[in-house]
Amino acid sequence: MNWYVSAKTGKDSNDGRSPGAAFRTVQHAITAAAAGDMLVIAPGAYDQDLPRRIGDARAAKLTLAVAGSES
Repeated sequence: MNWYVSAKTGKDSNDGRSPGAAFRTVQHAITAAAAGDMLVIAPGAYDQDLPRRIGDARAAKLTLAVAGSES
C-alpha cells in the first residue's frame, strides 16, 4: 500500500491513501504503514527530524519515494 505525505497540503486527520488525502507528517505515515508499504513524500519543508524519521521508516521495512518536484 502507498501512504502519501505532504507538508504543504496534508493533514494527519486524512487517511493518507492518495495525494489529495495526504498526511502532514512523516511520523503519522510511519505509524499507519506496515512492513512492505511505501511512503510517498511530496517536496516541502518538514518540521520533523526528517533524517531520523527516514531511519525509522527503513527500520520498519518501508520503502520511501519522493513525489514530483517543488514548484
